Amino acid sequence: MLEMPGADAYFLWEESRARHMHTLKIVVVDPSTAHQKVSFERVRRGALRVLPHLPAFRRRPVGIPLGLGHPLWLEAPALEPDRHLRHEVLPLGSGPEALDDLLGRIASEPLDETRPLWQLFFVEGLPGGRIAYVVKLHHALADGLASAALAVRLFQQTPEPVELPRAWEAENEPVPPALLRLAHSLRRELARQRELPLLLLRSLRSVGVSRRWRASKCAAAPRAFTSPLTRFNRTLTPNRITTHVTLPLAALRRVKDAFGCTLNDVYLAIVGGSLRRYLAGRGELPEQALTAAVPVSVRRAGEDPAFGNATAYWFASTGTDRADPAERLAAVAESTRAARALFEACDPHLAVEWLDHWALRRPYLDGLQTLVTALVGRPSYNVIVSNVRGPSRPLYSDGARVEALTSMGPLTRQQGLNFTAWSYLEDFAVGLHACREHVPDLRSLAAALPEELEALSLAVGSRPGAGAG
Repeated sequence: MLEMPGADAYFLWEESRARHMHTLKIVVVDPSTAHQKVSFERVRRGALRVLPHLPAFRRRPVGIPLGLGHPLWLEAPALEPDRHLRHEVLPLGSGPEALDDLLGRIASEPLDETRPLWQLFFVEGLPGGRIAYVVKLHHALADGLASAALAVRLFQQTPEPVELPRAWEAENEPVPPALLRLAHSLRRELARQRELPLLLLRSLRSVGVSRRWRASKCAAAPRAFTSPLTRFNRTLTPNRITTHVTLPLAALRRVKDAFGCTLNDVYLAIVGGSLRRYLAGRGELPEQALTAAVPVSVRRAGEDPAFGNATAYWFASTGTDRADPAERLAAVAESTRAARALFEACDPHLAVEWLDHWALRRPYLDGLQTLVTALVGRPSYNVIVSNVRGPSRPLYSDGARVEALTSMGPLTRQQGLNFTAWSYLEDFAVGLHACREHVPDLRSLAAALPEELEALSLAVGSRPGAGAG
């Protein structure tokens, strides 16, 4: 019986009928190189041998009576393949849009919280005979970096045949009686209360540092609840829509090197350009730049790299107020430099550690944010823009080469649009996930991403000294 850290429990606390806190990982393979014919039954047998060896796939959550404490992780009994493993076949002659539509349906359904929080969909019928493995994984199990580590562990780094691990011997951990769970939770909470004075002191110091830093700097990162209200910031419904676009990593690097910024700056500027086009085309472009929440890892050495969450957030500008792509990139880079400096000047682990104090969680998450949004009429931020460095070496599944990796992150509260990028080899795949009622034409937003990258590439060629030497 393990108590769930607050950073993991947060995603269960946030789950509701309209807020699904799972992510999707889409792995496309070429079955022509597999050692044996790829079939659902073969994948099913392999999954039941491999997945239970990883904690993320064999633990299930169990709540505390009346919600008086953090949920627990218990070892599940033997996995139920009919509940976790699904087979989907796309219609004959389907294009990429058919997979997007299927992913939207998968994303629209919550996971069963009485069982391990994942599903694996084996999808046939992709163009060229390709096959997709769609892993639906609750965010309580893994953040972006942990998901990338899981991908490396789930697949092989060689096309050669490998021996499957022994069958997992399930150790069904019975659910402790309610009073025992409650007593355990209260003991843990009393222990945490002893840490609260120091946590408060660290927080006050961090607030002071933040104020002094902002007062002394010309450039400042955006503040929470100063973002303009957009169509992406309405109340969520359960209905989801997804799509994705793959960009050449080499092109992003060329822009990065030419402008002396980071690859993430280029990505944010591309997202900002696509948002600007989309909103301007509908007469909805605010004068003020949209704000992005950018996840940053605060995982400590010694923590399991393939399980759990250790993520804080920067607030950064997307530069949607700048028409010129080069000026937009400069504004974004200035904003992220300020966000990084402020983050490093303060205490980066505070946000994660505060989530361990469940008694303060509901007043803050359910009360303060709602109250401030109602008073100021602005969301805390507009969109989530995440960037995860994926595997740089080829992956294989029983000899079948992995050709593409894409991820879809969750939506939160009144933020109905998520951009999540994963790199794999020389590809930079951006998964877009939105509330269908907010962005029913999501593909038009995705189509602007390569156009914005091309605009930045042209701006590189027009810079003084470009092509010299």
